Amino acid sequence: MSVVDVGGARLFFERQGEEGDPIVLIHGSWVDHRTWEPILPLLAGSMRTLVYDRRGHGESSGGPRPEPLRTDAEDLAELLVASDHYPVHVVGHSYEGNVALRLGVDHPELVRSLVVHEPALIGLLDDDPATQPEAARLRADVATLTALIDHGRSEEAAREFVNAFAQDPEAWTRLSPEWKRTFVKNASRWREEFADPATERPDLLALSEFMSPVLFTEGALSPPFLHRMSEALRSRMKNAYLVRLPDVGHFPHLTHPALYVGVLHRFLVERDVPAM
Repeated sequence: MSVVDVGGARLFFERQGEEGDPIVLIHGSWVDHRTWEPILPLLAGSMRTLVYDRRGHGESSGGPRPEPLRTDAEDLAELLVASDHYPVHVVGHSYEGNVALRLGVDHPELVRSLVVHEPALIGLLDDDPATQPEAARLRADVATLTALIDHGRSEEAAREFVNAFAQDPEAWTRLSPEWKRTFVKNASRWREEFADPATERPDLLALSEFMSPVLFTEGALSPPFLHRMSEALRSRMKNAYLVRLPDVGHFPHLTHPALYVGVLHRFLVERDVPAM
């Protein structure tokens, strides 16, 4: 276990593997670094991996974030520099795909490539009249979960979130008690993240100028609105690729770790991503 102080918070991080390129895995909303445990053994022989708990998650400290997206990206930048773990391949899941993209724009010197699975950027759906009603529905869903959290019903909010993104009404019941507690504990952090206007829409102009390779992955079984968001981003970036994972949903690193790591390795090898 190692810690680093960044901007009034203390971040917990761990390294695994002694060979290969550096890679950092950013966990998504509601959870902590343990969500990556299924793929860590598959990376150990080929990558020098860093996992960490974001501010206020898991073992990391830190109070409320007025600007969660910016804060998370800056925290990660400081962690990478302090730990001398850069330039790095950055892997982000869901909301933290947004953070990975923000890191790439704000600190391109730290990034060798980005791998992003289904970033949640509702504002991208506003660009097409055909998907504007879908954006409105998703904002209503966010408001419903926010209200549940504000009224002390965080477990209900977490259950609704898990079942919706897994597209399985029984998904919550199959979580261990420990993971259920983790989701409930981090509910207020999710609320912060989706109250941040920057979470809705990235800087598309800046992303269009980002030149390092980017891989967007999406699960064939994931909600279709996530596919539309990934394609909207891919089509605006110069060096971006999109891979749809068969028989996979929103959590490939948990449900299909070997497939997910295989796609990751293939992307890095085929693109021959160089050191900066």
